[in-house]
Amino acid sequence: MFRRFSLYIDIVTSPKYYAPILNIIESYTNLCEPITNVSEQIEKPNFVYNLLIIEFDKLGQELNFLSMINQSYSHVIVINVPNDEKSYNLLYEHAIYKTLREGFFTSELISIIKEYMRSELLINENTLLDNLFNSAQNSIVITDKKGQIQYANPYFEELSEYPKDDLIQNSPRLIKTGQHSDEFYKTLWDTITSGKVWEGIFINKSKNAQIFYEEATITPILNSHGTIEKYLKIGKNITREKMLLAELSKEIKVAKRVLNSFLPNAYNDKHINFDYELVDFNEIGGDFIYFKKTDDSRYLFAILDVMGHGVSSALVALIVTQMFDDLMAYLPIEKTISEINNLLYNLNNEDPDSSKFITGIFMDIDFSKNTLTYINAGHPDAIFSYLDGSIVTLTSNNMILGILKNDCILSMTVDLEKLKKILTYTDGLYENHDLNLDDTMKILLNGFHHVDKPTEAAALFGAYNSLKDDATVCLLKFH
Repeated sequence: MFRRFSLYIDIVTSPKYYAPILNIIESYTNLCEPITNVSEQIEKPNFVYNLLIIEFDKLGQELNFLSMINQSYSHVIVINVPNDEKSYNLLYEHAIYKTLREGFFTSELISIIKEYMRSELLINENTLLDNLFNSAQNSIVITDKKGQIQYANPYFEELSEYPKDDLIQNSPRLIKTGQHSDEFYKTLWDTITSGKVWEGIFINKSKNAQIFYEEATITPILNSHGTIEKYLKIGKNITREKMLLAELSKEIKVAKRVLNSFLPNAYNDKHINFDYELVDFNEIGGDFIYFKKTDDSRYLFAILDVMGHGVSSALVALIVTQMFDDLMAYLPIEKTISEINNLLYNLNNEDPDSSKFITGIFMDIDFSKNTLTYINAGHPDAIFSYLDGSIVTLTSNNMILGILKNDCILSMTVDLEKLKKILTYTDGLYENHDLNLDDTMKILLNGFHHVDKPTEAAALFGAYNSLKDDATVCLLKFH
């Protein structure tokens, strides 16, 4: 267990008192770390000890000796003091007030040591809290239940540019900017007055009219009767992050336009109809689509889901689809996906902290041979609809790409003459609607007979009001 502080204790008594003294001190080892020195003769320590417990007859009567004790120990407890005025006066003259007379009870000794230990615990706890509050690189503000400031740490003083005297007994509205609505503050107060923790972002204004942003939590503090007595606000200055995000947002919008230019367009000819819907969780997501007609009768298709979001994930997906495009010109699909997997594996080994793994479905559709060669690498099932009305779900037949080196990728071949349409999707389709995979499959299978466009498939799950992941659906129809 973590011990918050150490206590150095000197015990100078006859052996009969060692056991009860050590027993009571050691009962506090879960809260502090007592370091004890036990002897029958006092020696000046090489630094100031916290406590000396000593028998009166081991003190010595010389004034310079008693002065040394006061200089070497923060606190002194003297036991077995003779019951005479001279002895007590001698101790009092040297500011030694904690004493036990001759013939004391063991319980008295235990009580006086307990009192000291508890006092030290409280002092050190308060000192620790003061140091934490004063050195914290977060703003800490405590208000009464009416919202009047009772404490503000130095970090908040510096951030707000108001000295403590201006803040104490004032209201946090001192730093309001007017950029929050009345509903914002109503929600805040309704939350904390009901005993719940509020979390949010404040747009505040310093004394010199500088805007600063704080990501804050406000926690109600209850008294011993269980009623709210104060509120504690802990805030993090995110002004710099907000400014950087504003700049980054501009760059991301440019990157988004560039990456979108690599996505395929919907396509329709005498053999095939291709369409899709892709909704990003962030400005830039980890889902990606590839579709290409390579000659009069051959088409390539891939749907990818990179584990992650943002520009890096999108670039990985772009690299994979570019490799798929290049390698399929002269390699079979199994060898192509093996090369892609091994490249990702090597990249992940070089930089494990930014590993990128991919699930995906890859298809080589050849109408001259009436075959569709299919590879699923850890991706959600594809749904195949046949001309006879039957529906088949094809599960993954390979591992997620980039985890292990693999030179043996498995594929399967489907007869195109019997095939009507294929629906593929990423896991965001059901994660965004808090559905499990089984429920998702039931909905898709029930509606697949009537779905001709990906937008209709997405409509089965309602609108994307609260995204938790990228979501993509693709539909391939065969004529």
